[in-house]
Amino acid sequence: MDTVRKEGIVIDNNKGNLKVQIFRNGACGACAAKGSCAEKKTTEIELFSHEDLKKGDRVIIEGSSSEVSKLTATVYIVPVAMMLVGALIPNIFLKNTAMDINLLTLLSVVIFFAISMIFIKKLDKNVKNKNMMRVRKA
Repeated sequence: MDTVRKEGIVIDNNKGNLKVQIFRNGACGACAAKGSCAEKKTTEIELFSHEDLKKGDRVIIEGSSSEVSKLTATVYIVPVAMMLVGALIPNIFLKNTAMDINLLTLLSVVIFFAISMIFIKKLDKNVKNKNMMRVRKA
């Protein structure tokens, strides 16, 4: 199993609910625009751990790269697919009506995007409950 391994610092621990600042690495080091782009050098994530971690502790976060890739693809693809469906439905079923098709398409896209965000929020809750990422002190 391929694993994703990141290093970070605990910013906050609220009864095991951690906020961790993760350091970016990889492609930034070889980039010609290194240091002058708008890319943030760190990012913050929230996860749960039973370990007794305190603010400022260095940690290593590990998880399955295939699971992370699946979730990343889902988070990006589902909203786009839903907006595409929202754009197509009025144009297929209501094209020969006297209604303003552009307005209906816009409303449909917004509604389908909102539905996709609800789906993503539920998925996020399920992922938090699974504890897919393991945290240990560095």
